Amino acid sequence: MKLALKELGFYKFRYTLVTVIILLLAFLVLFVSALAQGLSKENVSGIEKLNSQNYVIQTGVEDSLSKSQLNDSQIDQVKDIKKSYPLTISMQTIKQDDSQSDLLFANIDKAKQPKASEGHFPEESNEVLVNEKLKGDDYKLGDKINIKGSDTQYEISGFTKNLMFSHTSMAYVNDEGMNKLKPSQTAVIAVNDLTKSEKNDINDIDGAKVVSEDGLKDAIASFQAEQQPLNLMIVFLFVISAIVLAAFFYVITIQKTSQFGILKAIGTKTSVLVMAILVQIMLITLIGVVISIGAMLLLNTVIPVSMPFYLNTNLMVLIAVLFLVVAFIGSLLSLVRVTKIDPLDAIGGE
Repeated sequence: MKLALKELGFYKFRYTLVTVIILLLAFLVLFVSALAQGLSKENVSGIEKLNSQNYVIQTGVEDSLSKSQLNDSQIDQVKDIKKSYPLTISMQTIKQDDSQSDLLFANIDKAKQPKASEGHFPEESNEVLVNEKLKGDDYKLGDKINIKGSDTQYEISGFTKNLMFSHTSMAYVNDEGMNKLKPSQTAVIAVNDLTKSEKNDINDIDGAKVVSEDGLKDAIASFQAEQQPLNLMIVFLFVISAIVLAAFFYVITIQKTSQFGILKAIGTKTSVLVMAILVQIMLITLIGVVISIGAMLLLNTVIPVSMPFYLNTNLMVLIAVLFLVVAFIGSLLSLVRVTKIDPLDAIGGE
């Protein structure tokens, strides 16, 4: 440790440059990862808010929530088999001055209602809880939402985070509020803790079947199309990071061959030199990653709410751990080089 810190202090400029490169690589990986998470939330956060393991959906609609329409008979049969929560939806176009946008209105049992991050859940038929994305369109608590093609109007009673489906913001209303909207449909029924027997009984209902939460997500066309290339990009960024770090550490190690040879000649153990290199690599990698996380947290405070960007603690910890692993893998060439240094050859300049 002492040897590693002394060398870091002596070659300040060299190791500062390496730290900056690690910082930029980590920042890029964090940004792309947060973007991928943000796009994912814009597709499936409305489903995740329901917090259910399984869903009953109409057959023949390719597991698409927006296409599914369960009838009263199917709903009653499912409820007889298992306590469940029908999700009623209605796609509407809302207008604001000269602009308009789509909004997916929804209603579900109180046990599955999303929590408001600001304001409260609708208590009156003319109130609505909306996704925070609408703040990007200058909507505030108490503002009115007008439905295109009708006189129906709702007052924003609250906002909630990450409430979207297939890149469309969702809005929650109570039973009376949903009755004002036409057309509306019971899209799916959320069910938890299904036994094998209960699942078979529901699958026997004519025109209905059970799908998992993942199955419902995968049926969203844009979900897989967006996530696969972004995840592949993140993997390649880690591979590139490993190659770049390996090249830097290896070149630095070669430049210090004669120094390592002298240290070995005076009795310094190879294990001590290996440990010194590992400490240096892990320390500068950790510093670079921590600074990049700090920069990302700062960026997260100023980034527009309309941008698909989602940053959480688990993501940052995962990226930090992965970068330390990548740095270790990248250091292996340097460690092998140190173990093979012959003191006499090194001192002789070979």
